[in-house]
Amino acid sequence: MDICSRPSGEIQRKNPQQDFELIQRVGSGTYGDVYKARNIQTGELAAVKIIKLEPGDDFSIIQQEIFMVKECMHHNIVAYFGSYLCRDKLWICMEYCGGGSLQDIYHGVLVWDNIALSLCSQGLGYLHSKGKMHRDIKILSLVVPADFGVAAKITATIAKRKSFIGTPYWMAPEVAAVEKNGGYNQLCDIWAVGITSIELAELQPPMFDLHPMRALFLMSKSSFQPPKLKHKTKWTTAFHNFVKVSLTKNPKKRPTAEKLLMHLFVGQTGLTRRVALELLDKMNNPDNHQHFSEVDDDDLEPLSAVRHIIRSTNKHSRMGACFSKVFDGCPLNINCATSWIHPDTKDQYLIFGTEDGIYTLNLNELHEATMEQLFPRKCTWLYIINNNLMSLSGKTFQLYSHNLIGLFEQLKKPGLASQFQTHRFPDKMLPRRFALTTKIPDTKGCHKCCIVRNPYTGHKYLCGALQFGIILLQWYEPMQRFMLIKHFDFPLPSPLKVFEMLVVPEQEYPMVCIAVSQATEPGQVVRFETINLNSCSSWFTEMGSTGRAVDAIHVTQLERDTLLVCLDKNLKIVNLQGRLKSNKKLASELSFDFTIGSVVCLQDSVLAFWKHGMQGKSFKSNEVTQEISDPSRVFRLLGSDRVVVLESRPTDNPTALSNLYILAGHENSY
Repeated sequence: MDICSRPSGEIQRKNPQQDFELIQRVGSGTYGDVYKARNIQTGELAAVKIIKLEPGDDFSIIQQEIFMVKECMHHNIVAYFGSYLCRDKLWICMEYCGGGSLQDIYHGVLVWDNIALSLCSQGLGYLHSKGKMHRDIKILSLVVPADFGVAAKITATIAKRKSFIGTPYWMAPEVAAVEKNGGYNQLCDIWAVGITSIELAELQPPMFDLHPMRALFLMSKSSFQPPKLKHKTKWTTAFHNFVKVSLTKNPKKRPTAEKLLMHLFVGQTGLTRRVALELLDKMNNPDNHQHFSEVDDDDLEPLSAVRHIIRSTNKHSRMGACFSKVFDGCPLNINCATSWIHPDTKDQYLIFGTEDGIYTLNLNELHEATMEQLFPRKCTWLYIINNNLMSLSGKTFQLYSHNLIGLFEQLKKPGLASQFQTHRFPDKMLPRRFALTTKIPDTKGCHKCCIVRNPYTGHKYLCGALQFGIILLQWYEPMQRFMLIKHFDFPLPSPLKVFEMLVVPEQEYPMVCIAVSQATEPGQVVRFETINLNSCSSWFTEMGSTGRAVDAIHVTQLERDTLLVCLDKNLKIVNLQGRLKSNKKLASELSFDFTIGSVVCLQDSVLAFWKHGMQGKSFKSNEVTQEISDPSRVFRLLGSDRVVVLESRPTDNPTALSNLYILAGHENSY
């Protein structure tokens, strides 16, 4: 009998590639990568999880996974073929489920009977009958609970689990609060089935846009209420009730898997192989099936039939000694700019947020410079992180996240239809991990944003100003996106001239500076009005006051306790308390002969931009380092993230086409 037809009770110590050929990686599990493989002797397909063992790894947990799946023999449980230990890698070979994970199947096309099939719980009931619990429900191949990386055997000696393992969004309240209340049992799996029901219906689980730690905090509170399906009329009464009973907060009142199988929703007739094949057909041929989607004003906005491309009109030249012209005769009304280097081609791009959408310019092809439209909605703010472009876009501004590599791939395709296929209903047509552009929930009406990196923790934060408050999001590396941490209802100044985050070493979250006011204490130059994001009661810190606001143009945190404040014609270097700094590295004040419009901080100098030019001054010596002055042109800073981007128009014709420049040889260091 070969290895693919019998469960092996022991971990084999030979080279697994003598028995299995890896075909492709199909996903990542809790403790390793999963591959589609082929048995060399029989030609049968298998799923192979490869775990890289590190010194100090608890091998007993890995053995627990192996022995658990070895003992489970049920048509709704993935079959176990055997395992190998070779060098520092453990191979676990199991049945290959060709349907794939439902996360790969539910492209927004599931109807309620498909979901009922997907949630068929015989496999879970079998696990519980054998005295086991799963704790990390991911339905594989329609009816198979998969990924036993953290499956736990329930025995008489371990009546209550004390460990804190699992995926937070699917986690039962008693698991989230285990440290506070102690213990849980196999009924946590029933809660996960309820959450998965909502996930399949609404394309993501509840609270999926919250940072995991925020979700855990909310679930562990005594006031936490079980989630429900958002749309009352879209789903059947049976489905609503199935979700309700699965998400019973008190585990003592929650039904067992055996009782759940008796529910009308999963006990209905007609859940046959034919329905399963129909579901797979919807996945493979989505154009043949009707999609359900919700729209807002931005989604209904008509799109141009032709991709918008703008070409430069003249040769490129230098302005003064430091700025290089990159585009001549631009008709766009540009609001902001940033830059990005494509990780594959290494081409450097400028990316512009304009009244007509987001546009790109390849700096490696300036001999035939063209700007191409990347996204067709008005944009006022841009920021790039890990090949993701964040933007404030739309008629009613909202935060968007764009997959730059995917969008640039679409630019190569002919025609506009393919380019904007995912943009018309970006967060409804596809699960977020498939869409190239997605809206960030709970950010509608956001009109100003700022980003900061905490140098002490490495965490990156995004703060957004809403009409009646602010939101704080944190970049979560495992999911490659910003996730909601906190929401503060608070009346902000209008207009909101200053909106910057300030990092305070001993605080977990930054302070948010929303205004600069006149000094009220001896020795102060200014006073910062800040909101304390670390507090739930006293939002204003000691730095805050009710003093009369001054017309601050710019606030930048240079170092731990060093801030640059731009006021009219002066730049002042102050500490967090608003007192002038005096040291050998930095001058405490820099003065200019013009009203400053915007500033850019470089490594050892500052650039102050005004209506007809720019002047750079050294932080240390206060001497002029570079200067441009041209009364015939009006200049405007468009962006300074990585690359300084400047625009100019004729003074006597402010509506004329503009010229675009970049600062050669300098990068913004702050």
